[in-house]
Order: sequence, then C-alpha cells, then structure tokens
Amino acid sequence: MEINQAATELSVIKKIMEDSRRINIDNGIHYIFWGVLVSVTLLANYFMVLYKVSLNYIGLMWMIIMIAGAVAGSFINKYQERTFRVKTYAGRLLGSLWFASGVSMFTYGFIGIITGAYNAIYCCPIIAVSLGISYYTSGAIQQIRWLQYVAAGWWLGGWALFYMKSVHILLVFAIMMICFQLIPGIVLFNKSKREESALQNYEL
Repeated sequence: MEINQAATELSVIKKIMEDSRRINIDNGIHYIFWGVLVSVTLLANYFMVLYKVSLNYIGLMWMIIMIAGAVAGSFINKYQERTFRVKTYAGRLLGSLWFASGVSMFTYGFIGIITGAYNAIYCCPIIAVSLGISYYTSGAIQQIRWLQYVAAGWWLGGWALFYMKSVHILLVFAIMMICFQLIPGIVLFNKSKREESALQNYEL
C-alpha cells in the first residue's frame, strides 16, 4: 500500500513538472491586475486617513473595489480559459492555490476586522505573510526560482510591518504591492509573450 501511494505521489509530481516545462501556465495578468488595483486603493486609503475621512467610507470603498475586482477577475479567468490551448494539471493546481489565497485574504481583510479579532492596522502584515506562502508555492509549481525569492520579500516586509504602528503602514504596503506583485506580474507577462511568439514561429 505504501509503495503504491509513493508511486502515485511521484507520478503527480512528475506530471506537474512536465506541465510546467511544456507550457507557460501563468502569464502574470492577475498579478498585474491585482497589483494595480490594490496599490491604488491602498494609496487612496492612506490619503483618506490623513484627511480624516470616516472609517465607514473607507470600509465601503474597499468592499466595493474588492467585489468589483473579484467579478472582473472571474471574467479574465473565463477569457484565458478560452484562449489557452492546453489545460494542465499544474495550471489547475495554481488556480486553486490563488483562489484559496484570495479567500484567506478576504477573511483577514474583512471578517477579522469586522469581528474585532485584531486591530485593523495588522491586516497589512498578515496579508503580506499570507502572500509569501502563495508566492513560494506558486514558484515551486512553476519551477520559477526567482518567484520564490519574491516570497522572501513578502515575508521580510510583513515582519517589518508588524513593528509599524502608524498610518504609514498603508504607504509601505502599497510600495510592496508594486515591487512584489505588479513588477513580477510584468516580468511573467513579458516571459509569456516571448514564449508564445517562439511557439508560433516554431509552428510556422
């Protein structure tokens, strides 16, 4: 029984590795989309706090933008599913990872704060550490080592944010989103375009 289980686990790992080598399973669109959306919202939140806008309005802003983002993200998913030629096991695994990550971040950002489980200021470092887990796992699935190094940036930044006790945590977190989310997304997008172009040339 143990031998059969080990063989099954090895076959799954082998399939993920083959999928990752055979096709680019992440073109970075979601990294770019959420990187821009969240960093802009963080900056808006930062200035709203500085100008003493009611927290109720700030919370409503986040709720509306995140729901709109989730809806837009689902349309992006459907579009990509129609355009991708091959659906791989690694791709499905990656989608499940980021879906679970999104649910976790929603929980930290809304449920945890609404219930008063912790001070809202700690939402940013908690989400940063959570993103580190997702990036590290994503890098392992895709066999992209530098993406795992990005995870270290999220972890180190998240630890530093725990020591900050001011509104400036929002500004720092926005900068982290640009550095560790938006820029990696652009790199993945460019990589995807190069591989797509090379594949088209090969088929010709």
